[in-house]
Amino acid sequence: MYSLTLTLSERKAIDWIGNRYAHGDKLYRALWVGNPTAPDDASWDDEREITFSVEEYKAWEIREIGQECKFRWDCFGPELVRKLNEFCEKIV
Repeated sequence: MYSLTLTLSERKAIDWIGNRYAHGDKLYRALWVGNPTAPDDASWDDEREITFSVEEYKAWEIREIGQECKFRWDCFGPELVRKLNEFCEKIV
């Protein structure tokens, strides 16, 4: 199991990307819609930071999304890019 903590502004950045790049809607679905371990007591638009527990198969999905954008994560701020790349580097 892997974990990834995102702030509201980071989740809004994912929303903003939308269908422009894979790291918009596909990343949202991997973290939230298709993730059976998403926190029960939170909503995507929650003000709090959300720590996602990511099962290995979902982690590989996220890594593939990163590969599609060559791990640049276009239009994301440097902190979110760092978080996502560190997350992807931990997948073995």
